[in-house]
Order: sequence, then structure tokens, then C-alpha cells
Amino acid sequence: MKNAPRATASVRSQFLGTWKLVSSEEKVTDGTVRPFKELGPHGVGYLMYAADGHMCCVLTNPDRPKWDDPPTAAQTTAAIEGLAAYCGRFEIDEVNHVMWHYPEAAWKPDWVGTKQARSYRLDGDRLILSAKAPEDGAGVDRWTIVWAKVK
Repeated sequence: MKNAPRATASVRSQFLGTWKLVSSEEKVTDGTVRPFKELGPHGVGYLMYAADGHMCCVLTNPDRPKWDDPPTAAQTTAAIEGLAAYCGRFEIDEVNHVMWHYPEAAWKPDWVGTKQARSYRLDGDRLILSAKAPEDGAGVDRWTIVWAKVK
């Protein structure tokens, strides 16, 4: 992390603020494309980058079942399966067009303390993040998320 390339102030400033989820896409190894399985076709999410170098991301499936009071075990499981959320530091490698996320808190305990690479492309008020799926990606080869800047 000490030798990570730094972004210029002008590039960094383009990321700062709040982004709203436009779409998510998984490219499956058989060549088909689908929305993120966890989010479904109507996924909702926000991504925030702060000037102090911290970020937060939350993605949800709004079609998760509503909870009883108290929730059933199945409702609790569905709630977690339809959620992705993490916060931590970020760095931008402007030369290689890679955003690095360093989760310090995450819905997935194994993510805490990791270094998550996100290839990025800025296109007007859109931010496109993508990455190769992990080896345990359950048949997913690559994913892409499109965000729109909240004004």
C-alpha cells in the first residue's frame, strides 16, 4: 500500500460523492449474462467516496421477503443472501484505471482486511466498475456494476 500509485486531484475529485446503482451484470462462464444473482433484476445500492479516503458500499435485493415479528430463519437467511455491504479506505491507481477498496467492515467476514481491485471507467456521470470473479464465483467469469452520480 505504501507504494500504490496515486491519483491526481482532478481524477480523485471525480469519484468523490454519492453514486446510485444503475445496473449489475454477471457474465457467466457459458457466455450468458444476468443481473447479480444476489441482487436480482431490481437491485438497489449506493456507493460513497469521501475526501478523507474512505468509502462505503451497500447493495440490496429489494425483492427480499418482508420480515415477520420476529423474523423466521428463512427470512433472515434471505435478507443476508440479498445483501452486500462494506466500508473502508480506498485508493485510485490512475495509471492502470484500478480503484482499490480496503474493507474494514463487511457483511462477509472474509473480506475484512483484504484488498479488492475494481477496474474503473468514468463516462460522464457514470462510473463503471468491473472485475474478474473469484475462483469460487459459482460459474461467474466477470462482473460489472454501473453507477450514476447523485447530484
